Amino acid sequence: MRILAKAYAKVNIGLRIMGQRPDGYHDLDSYFHLVALHDDIDLSVEASSLTRVRIRGNEGYLKEGQTDLMEKAARLFALEAGLAFDLEIAIDKRIPFQAGLGGGSSDASAVLRALEKAFGNPLGQERLMALSLAIGSDVPFFTSGLVAAHAQGRGEVLEPVDSAPGEVLIVMRPGDKVSTIEAFSRADARGGGRSPLPGWTTEKEAWQELYDNDFDFLQPILADRRYLAAVRNSVYHGTSGSGAAQLVVPSGGEDFGDLAVIRTALCE
Repeated sequence: MRILAKAYAKVNIGLRIMGQRPDGYHDLDSYFHLVALHDDIDLSVEASSLTRVRIRGNEGYLKEGQTDLMEKAARLFALEAGLAFDLEIAIDKRIPFQAGLGGGSSDASAVLRALEKAFGNPLGQERLMALSLAIGSDVPFFTSGLVAAHAQGRGEVLEPVDSAPGEVLIVMRPGDKVSTIEAFSRADARGGGRSPLPGWTTEKEAWQELYDNDFDFLQPILADRRYLAAVRNSVYHGTSGSGAAQLVVPSGGEDFGDLAVIRTALCE
């Protein structure tokens, strides 16, 4: 069976680290929102006596070793469902990695959902969500089917909120990457706990005042004069996830020079 899937990126609108948990993970408070930017994934799956997973795609993406979550998703699904299969995945990668956009998590979720469909829904949504959390903290959001959510816990405690569709920009300095593990380690060194974010609003003009991100201190772009000049009159700009991407709601006329800019939209 062949299944074509789109793995959408997400952005964070505000993110606060509420504290480290006994299991080593962190409790968060954030708003997640899907954007139209996505990876295209082409999956071919056949029943087999032994599970085999082969992945091909953009050369740079494969060299960075960013396919681990997709293979992990496939193998955990096989184990949980008591199945074996031969799976070939071809990915056209567009979501930047180590950018705070959840690209790897979205790819893994797309694999889970495709396999669930291919084998006639053997797990059901509740078990699929639990499996998603075993893969990574962002994965449950992509599996949930929600467009926008208030995320707490590790990111798996999700409450739907109204979407805020409209044009946005994803802005990065070429070459900037932020390791999530390193980001949390450095945030832990700063210490302190936070109060939750204010309640959700779809009024983008209010976001700048309401929704800050505890990983802002890690972002080199926030000391870049080109970026700061460009967003001076923007409706909103803020770090997505642990970075390095910045989400910008443009007012029009922003000039980012040679910074990397992806034009996309918050999903409806």
